[in-house]
Amino acid sequence: MSISRLPVLFVSASLALTLSLQPSRGNEAFFSKDGQTVTAALGDRGFGLMQVDVATGKITPAPLPAELKDESINSVAAGSEGEVLFLAKSGVWVWTPGAATPVKHVCATAPVVDAADLFVCTVPGTPLTDCLFISGNEAADATSRGVLYGRKPGGKHPFLSIFCRRVGDATGGVFSSDGRLFFVTNGDVWEGGIQADDDAGTERLGTLVGARIAPLGIMNTDEANAGSMWVQHVAPAGKWIYAQLRGHNMASILRIPMPAKALYSPTSGDSPSTQDQLAVMSHSLNKTEVVTEDSEHVDGFCATEVDGKTRLFFCGDADEDKGAALMLWEGAGKPRVIGHLPKE
Repeated sequence: MSISRLPVLFVSASLALTLSLQPSRGNEAFFSKDGQTVTAALGDRGFGLMQVDVATGKITPAPLPAELKDESINSVAAGSEGEVLFLAKSGVWVWTPGAATPVKHVCATAPVVDAADLFVCTVPGTPLTDCLFISGNEAADATSRGVLYGRKPGGKHPFLSIFCRRVGDATGGVFSSDGRLFFVTNGDVWEGGIQADDDAGTERLGTLVGARIAPLGIMNTDEANAGSMWVQHVAPAGKWIYAQLRGHNMASILRIPMPAKALYSPTSGDSPSTQDQLAVMSHSLNKTEVVTEDSEHVDGFCATEVDGKTRLFFCGDADEDKGAALMLWEGAGKPRVIGHLPKE
């Protein structure tokens, strides 16, 4: 099936109250730098941390210690040296395949409760290099999905809040290979950056600066409410930003062209004008393409581009005789099955 082009008059809306009640989902997978393996944490599928060989579909489980055997792991990120960082048991852990002790505890996520959406800046030479970022709240009974927190590398630094003005549910952050930050707020795709706080004595790490660049949330109403979806994950790769949309028992994957430069970031100067913002959003919608639709579930979503070749991975629907399908899309045609999760 060829990719279809979304209509120019695409109608969308961001219903903040509705979306704030949806459960947050962590960044569940990432490609290795060479695009040959995917590391995934599919706790919601009943499986732990694993690596998938893209060529064969072979699954290699992580050698988790006994204290993590029963933990549901849902969020992973790549470190600067290719190590696997993941969230489990109110902490950040590291898996280094081949090491004498392959899995180690890095730090607690305190004061954040139910942390999700782990992501890391691995671009060298920036104020945020090797900082750990998560989303969450400091109260167990908080009603929003949470905002961002960050922790500087080394020592015993705690996670500090990131000031997110008028943004109550910043989640799903991911850095591109050249350090651009994309994230999800109110079910749509945003781009921006984190302006580090120069005051060492401050109680926050910095300030989130950004703007919505693609209003992709699809909202409607009827007796079944069968079409509403919102963005849950973003994955920048090459000249595209891949977005996973999810609703009740439905999912789609879209891709939008990456803007030539950030609309609004800590280094962009003045705030964009109304016309600037409309121009960026209009261009995104006019050029948005549908990769897949009518899926029931999509998990483990990630993308990469190696030597100009696109690779998009996700865990899709199960069939009657096999477990959930491990899917790979390579820039054209239909996604293909490269393997299956074991049947539960």
